[in-house]
Amino acid sequence: MEEIEITREEIDKINKEIPFVDGKIYWKEGYGWTSKYWEILSGAGWKMVEEEPGVILAVNELGQVIFSADSKISFLKQLVYVMIGGR
Repeated sequence: MEEIEITREEIDKINKEIPFVDGKIYWKEGYGWTSKYWEILSGAGWKMVEEEPGVILAVNELGQVIFSADSKISFLKQLVYVMIGGR
């Protein structure tokens, strides 16, 4: 999965829209963009699957597709809103 080029300022702007600390996006060396919330879900069996370029799926521990996104950053952002019943 290819990382998109994004500045710290852009991440800060996105993080201002995320209502809880565990959903905030940060850079993890050797992994790339992530959040504490994603790390918890992936530890429980969730997967980030790149179906084709530009289509990333959130797949839960039961193998069900929960949502799709067009980049890892939008995946992490959308994850928060799907889970809190938003966008």
